[in-house]
Amino acid sequence: MEAAAGLITKRNVECTVTREDVLALATLCDPHATAVSFGFGHITAPDDSHREEVIAIKGLMQQAMTQFAHERTPVALSKDLHQILTVAEDIRRNPARLRLVFACGDQGFWREFNLPSTGRLSFLRLGRRFYLAPLMLALQSLAPYCVAIIESGKARAFVVRGTEIQEVTEGLAIEELRLPADDPRVGWSKHVLKGRAEHEKEYFKNLSHRLLQLVSQEHAIGLVIGCHQDLWGEVGPQFAHLEKVIMGRFHLAHFDAEPSQLMSMAMPAFEHAQQTRVPAVLREINETPSRRALGVQDVLDALSGGRVQDLILGRLPGQTISECKSCGRMMAVAGHNCPSCGDAEVFYMPAEEGLIRQALLTDAEILFAETDAVPGFNGAAARLRY
Repeated sequence: MEAAAGLITKRNVECTVTREDVLALATLCDPHATAVSFGFGHITAPDDSHREEVIAIKGLMQQAMTQFAHERTPVALSKDLHQILTVAEDIRRNPARLRLVFACGDQGFWREFNLPSTGRLSFLRLGRRFYLAPLMLALQSLAPYCVAIIESGKARAFVVRGTEIQEVTEGLAIEELRLPADDPRVGWSKHVLKGRAEHEKEYFKNLSHRLLQLVSQEHAIGLVIGCHQDLWGEVGPQFAHLEKVIMGRFHLAHFDAEPSQLMSMAMPAFEHAQQTRVPAVLREINETPSRRALGVQDVLDALSGGRVQDLILGRLPGQTISECKSCGRMMAVAGHNCPSCGDAEVFYMPAEEGLIRQALLTDAEILFAETDAVPGFNGAAARLRY
């Protein structure tokens, strides 16, 4: 109880989610089913007299507490919920953000994230395990990507995460190309133009390597390029080795455009790349039967064996996975004793939660798909490593 009480006096709020964070969330198990998962992201204008967010969050708490209708609420859980009301006041003052809290007072656990908004979201759940699907879906939307805008002999670079964009000010030298003064000598102008073309070619080649380093350094999923259409004929050949990381291009009207304007121009390319990636992976899965798993049971078996490279998740309404109470082994078939320890006591969780947890523990990439948009997809598929 002392650890839980300490949480009320000091909160650490993270603006990014690391792999260590998600692993900690995936491994925690509370036998008393008082682990709290909370998420809220509404885009409204802050108003000191309008408490819509706080009212909505209190409503979520009342719904979650119905399981304790005939018994006393555990003290540690009460403290966690009281602390979430403090978070609600922060949300009211800055609602255009995604706030996520994962807490378990019994185990002195509190993780709070303040992330760029990904749209309207609200949930509060209690259980033995944290509710991870909204977090992982948000992280897919917040996957960082780089934007580079290019003019003759100069460039600017940015990193975009969700609805936030940040200009990169180091590691990307800006070079201005200047023609020397006019010279009356015959052929000199032609010589100058040829020298300028060679200089630009070398500049674009060096720039391409710097951008590749930036994508790697920022763990970005790709690169969007902005430039004049006629300039791309010169730039494109020097960027040939970036083909796999370039997500798209847009026409750049003004090199000095505001970052917010550049983000709005780059975002369609990012969204298109995200929308087409999942169908592309699913096509590869369908075309290589030896390296695929389809359906909850086969995918879970492959995850348990550490064989999954990419997990594709869609809607799995009503499907569950059971977890052995004794050893934590997950099973897709209900009513069977645990094959690892023989115990018959199990807990049930939504199938997507069980698959996500196994994917995180085995370092498989998680991608979400709209089931209706992919013919033949039944809600769970995996591309195998071998």
